[in-house]
Amino acid sequence: MNGGSAIVFDPEVGDDVRRALTGPAAEGLLIPYRGPVQVPTAAGRNMATPVGWGIGVSGLAAGLAVLGTSVQWTLNIIIPVSLCGAVVGTGEYVERRKTARRAKFAIACHRRYVRPGTDIDAAFLPLWNRAAAAAEQIAAAEVVVADRIDSAQVTALLPHRLWEIAERLARLTEARDRQREILGGAAPDDPDLAVTVTQQRAAQDLAAADAIRRVERLEEIAGLLAQADLAVGRETVANALADLNAIHAELLAGAGETEADADLTERVRIEAQAVIDQAHTTARQALGSGDEEGRRGTR
Repeated sequence: MNGGSAIVFDPEVGDDVRRALTGPAAEGLLIPYRGPVQVPTAAGRNMATPVGWGIGVSGLAAGLAVLGTSVQWTLNIIIPVSLCGAVVGTGEYVERRKTARRAKFAIACHRRYVRPGTDIDAAFLPLWNRAAAAAEQIAAAEVVVADRIDSAQVTALLPHRLWEIAERLARLTEARDRQREILGGAAPDDPDLAVTVTQQRAAQDLAAADAIRRVERLEEIAGLLAQADLAVGRETVANALADLNAIHAELLAGAGETEADADLTERVRIEAQAVIDQAHTTARQALGSGDEEGRRGTR
């Protein structure tokens, strides 16, 4: 599951593309959601262009990819022919192939991935972080992990819900940024602009409200699952305590004084008292005898 800062993919993007575009090696090749697309040239430079390219074999392949050509083109198409003869079998060639493959995927899948820190306005990042946290909580819920809730459905739907939120926030960020840039120093309340600006901002507000609603729905689900976890936890504790009932019943079975215990206690009490009484008698007699001997000695 994505964390708050992790790249978010359209669920329809394949695992091979996700792996290629995740990690430090792909960082410089990823394209902001808004664009412009950075096309790697044969010389290793980037050229910003909105749609088409005519820069060598590499640029042509990338351009066709954006226009809808399948991303399954052979890697050799996007590697300059002269490069193959120079470094075949070397580590540099392998790395260039990997880089070219990542670049192809980054271009072909543009606007099908969102980097929150780059593509979502700072004002909306707390909302996105809430969505990511709720999704993590849902995926980690004990009732989901133990399949007491339909975990297959949760696993299948969560990426779609996250993508819908991330994509909406990225589009909203793009719309706001472009509107600000177009307005420049113009006053939004200018009579010739006010109606259009007001309508566009109303659309932005509706889009933001929709994103908030989707996040709140995720948080509601996370809260329900948390309650279910607590209930299951209480159930587990109750069952474990019930298992101890037999042991405690055995404890009670041996509790209290038996008739044999009472008889023994009474016998010991009587005999101990007799010993005590005899000891006292002997002591008094010994002391009395000593006093008599003392009196005789003084006569």
